[in-house]
Amino acid sequence: MNGYPKGFLPSLITTSLLVMITGLLLIPAFLIFRMEQEQDWLMNLSIASGSLRHTLTMLHAVVGWTMVWFIGALWTIHVRSHWRRHENRANGLMFIGIWSVLIISALGIYYFGDPGWSKTSSLIHVIVGLMVPFMLIVHKIIGKKSLKTSSPRR
Repeated sequence: MNGYPKGFLPSLITTSLLVMITGLLLIPAFLIFRMEQEQDWLMNLSIASGSLRHTLTMLHAVVGWTMVWFIGALWTIHVRSHWRRHENRANGLMFIGIWSVLIISALGIYYFGDPGWSKTSSLIHVIVGLMVPFMLIVHKIIGKKSLKTSSPRR
């Protein structure tokens, strides 16, 4: 990725993977505490409650906000330069929408005063979060195709 420091892409990939992995590991706790699923197999998972859940939640929040920083960094060069060249716009807009929903729903989980709104925000956050890996793959495929089909600019 042109215009970024040498370690930017590995850091972005690491942060993306960490936010996805911690999010996936929090799904059992989401099912128990937000969706009120009291099933034995869920209740017996060590990641579903206790200090491990607390640690995962904290790590997910810290890495999630680090991801927001990366989104801002991507916006300044990657998004703006490809937008000007009319490359991958539909998928880029979808990504902007997905990240916007994830950020707002993350805030809603903690700051919506009504428990029903918090639960709805959690559900939206999990569903949209599960879409991100697939959107990354689609974005990469479409981006490579647009690079192959675009003519060199002078």
